[in-house]
Amino acid sequence: MEHEPELREFTISSVRELGLAIGNSQAGQLMRYLAHLIEWNKTINLTAIIDPREIIIKHFVDSLAALVATGFPEQAVVLDVGSGGGFPGIPLKIMRSDLQLVLVEPVQKKCSFLNSVIGLLTLRGISTFDGTIEQYAKRPVHHVVDMIIVRALKFEEIRKHIPALLVSKGKVVLYRTESMKNQEIGEEFHLVNETDLVLPQGSGKRVVVVVEKIN
Repeated sequence: MEHEPELREFTISSVRELGLAIGNSQAGQLMRYLAHLIEWNKTINLTAIIDPREIIIKHFVDSLAALVATGFPEQAVVLDVGSGGGFPGIPLKIMRSDLQLVLVEPVQKKCSFLNSVIGLLTLRGISTFDGTIEQYAKRPVHHVVDMIIVRALKFEEIRKHIPALLVSKGKVVLYRTESMKNQEIGEEFHLVNETDLVLPQGSGKRVVVVVEKIN
């Protein structure tokens, strides 16, 4: 990939600007992911953003905002709903290899891409589900999960399928552009916290909302 050393340094400094520590091996994995994403994006619409630095900020660093907003328990089982090009799940997995991750993505071509990234980066404890959250919830056997992360979908569109999938006091992490209104949360959840972040390089605001399942 052209300009990889500069892009790697840009990635490291941008992640640190968010207040997170990142190692060289993690930065290297993000670089391989970036090159793979750009290559596949030529034939499959994974992202409308094509500038590598913009991808780093608006997809990779943005995905990591959840680590600033809330704690992920060690070995937490996490569901990434509407994963698309792997955001936020894969950047989170790169930074927290202990997380047990399921990427839920209904578009088969995108699922093929996700599986290829998992293979390329030799990630362990991560799998894909080729379907919607509704289909995932209707499977005869599905494991309850500790946390659900949602970046590409509206919470109210999938809210009814989520309680059955979460452990007692399980959390949902929502990537939004604005604060959450009480009526959006629903009766089965309560608000834990909202974190307002400004993305590096003046790339806009991100509001990370964490809600918890009420027992």
